[in-house]
Amino acid sequence: MLDDKAQFFFYLASVICFLLAALGEGWRGGRLTRRGLKPQLTLLPLGLALWVFPLMWNTGYNAFS
Repeated sequence: MLDDKAQFFFYLASVICFLLAALGEGWRGGRLTRRGLKPQLTLLPLGLALWVFPLMWNTGYNAFS
């Protein structure tokens, strides 16, 4: 199982991704300096994956141990 510190950092990283996605396209210096996809399209799935990973890992550990 993931220990509490590892879970904390996964959840913290996911909250940071959600906050950056909520700020929108102007989060870097207040101007559009990014290329590629919009931050919402890249940061929301990453934040969701980071949020779900500790639960998935602990569920898999309990199911197969």
